[in-house]
Amino acid sequence: MLRFYIALWASKFVDALLRLKGETRDDWPGLLAFKLCPDFLAKVKKPDLVITITGTNGKTTTTSLVAGKLIEAGLKVSYNDWGANLHAGYCLNLMRGVNIFNKCKIDVSILEADEKTLAKTMGMIEPDYILVTNVCKDSLRRNGHPEYIYDCINNAFKKLGSKTTAILNANDPISSTLAEGTGARRIFYGMADMGLHPYENIVKDITVCPVCGKPIEYDYRFYRHLGKFRCSDPKCSYRTPDADYYAETIDLDGRTTVIREKDGSVQTYPLISDTVFNVFNVVSAAATLRAVGQSREDIAEFLSRQKIPEIRETYKEFNGIRYYAFATKSQNVSAASTVFEYMANEPSNKNVVFCMDEVQDRNHPTETLTWIYETDYEALNSPNIKKIIVGGHMFLNHKLRLLLAGIPADKIVAVENDDEVPLHVDTEGIERVYVLYETDYVTKGQTWRDNIYKRAMELADKKGGEE
Repeated sequence: MLRFYIALWASKFVDALLRLKGETRDDWPGLLAFKLCPDFLAKVKKPDLVITITGTNGKTTTTSLVAGKLIEAGLKVSYNDWGANLHAGYCLNLMRGVNIFNKCKIDVSILEADEKTLAKTMGMIEPDYILVTNVCKDSLRRNGHPEYIYDCINNAFKKLGSKTTAILNANDPISSTLAEGTGARRIFYGMADMGLHPYENIVKDITVCPVCGKPIEYDYRFYRHLGKFRCSDPKCSYRTPDADYYAETIDLDGRTTVIREKDGSVQTYPLISDTVFNVFNVVSAAATLRAVGQSREDIAEFLSRQKIPEIRETYKEFNGIRYYAFATKSQNVSAASTVFEYMANEPSNKNVVFCMDEVQDRNHPTETLTWIYETDYEALNSPNIKKIIVGGHMFLNHKLRLLLAGIPADKIVAVENDDEVPLHVDTEGIERVYVLYETDYVTKGQTWRDNIYKRAMELADKKGGEE
């Protein structure tokens, strides 16, 4: 135990120094703890409730909602609100939850967890609940293939057995089969048909039944492979499981959903966005909060005051035009395709600006470009998207992909110099401007949006002066 206490005290000392400098969003103290004591996660004292939230997409937003509600309920909660979701982040989170004598001083720890790490870490942490948002195509460089990620998560459930409860997406034909036969209790959340007409994707994450190999059929889909599914062989048992928490009506315009629970009780919950993927985030958060004992009414009241985290979406408005900074994961085929589909289906006339540089590629001699050919750029060939302005160091790659998607050349503006991007954004005849930015470039994306917004104000002032 001496090694553990050295790691605990050293990490707390470094954490205190960083806090004095105002650098609270740094997981280096957790990395130090892990380096000094590789089994730190097993030895550090856990609170009475530990919730892990993982999955390809939706982790950060869902974690924020769950943590925010529990904090508001008066519980002492430790979580990394900037998405530190690897070993160092877990160590930092749990280290902050104990005193120097390894006595727990919090009620709840919420861990946003990268899927690939689960098998090696969750057996040490032993969380009470593991929420899986979905399993989808992600970065080829980092995550390879959905089947590999599925195995990483499922191996964690196998190690934990009955020690944990799995909260699973009933509408995901991949992740809904997790934890089968492991002894873990399984809770499902799902959604009714919304009458959507989703795009057919270039890359399909799952096409055949994992039980018998026959084709998968859908009664309805939301996007990509998420929907009400079943094996085409009526004799096969593979199908959408019954949901314990079921969003039976969804009103995107009014931003509400009615969730029916297994006992028949119903509750109307506010939505934080008109995007379908954020409906899933709200339903999964509500299911998790209900599972840990929060009341329906309190959850609904809390959600009525929530919005999407600013690192994911913000906007400013001027002269009737909304200027958005909108997170879009590069190299993540599923996330990028879903955002592109939303751009097409969101009804306003708009300009779309690409700020989708890749931090990883600046540190490598070659780039991994396969993701842009697996992503559904074709969705952007929509009449309500009046212009696409492409900037960043990958601007020519994106331009080529847009052209291959059939988007007319006169709707594409490719700009090498970032400072010139605002000059090409329309200020008339549109209702919205979306700056789509890689999630590692939050500041850059918001700066681009602000520069476009400032130019619109300057043009309006100039026009007013001339009149």
